[in-house]
Amino acid sequence: MLGPDATCLTAGDLRRLFHGRHLTPARRERLRNSGRVVAACGKRVVGLAAYERADTDLRVHEFGVDDGAPCRMDEIATVLLDALEVTCLAGGGRRLVLLPRAAIAGHLLRVRGFVQVAEGCAGSWFEKLFPS
Repeated sequence: MLGPDATCLTAGDLRRLFHGRHLTPARRERLRNSGRVVAACGKRVVGLAAYERADTDLRVHEFGVDDGAPCRMDEIATVLLDALEVTCLAGGGRRLVLLPRAAIAGHLLRVRGFVQVAEGCAGSWFEKLFPS
């Protein structure tokens, strides 16, 4: 696991992590300017979660995993979720939100205490609350 704000991402890393998903210039810029945690397997970057802070929320807007990595996807996602929880709490956060683009395998999220929130036209997301 590389720490928050790791800057070691190449264009090739982004293509692997977001394979089959279009990263517009605006999304790339948002990724570049966001906080992030990055997972590595050996020397290869295999996961990325990008987030922004808003009051006591840590809002994860991108979650990319290399589906061709030597490590299993669930392992990569678990490490990134662990890092996001620590990042949230370390910054005084009380709610970790995975926005629709970042909502990975629902079964992993539910086991970790995330609940799905659905609001009509606003869509749905997953959140985990950390009581004070």
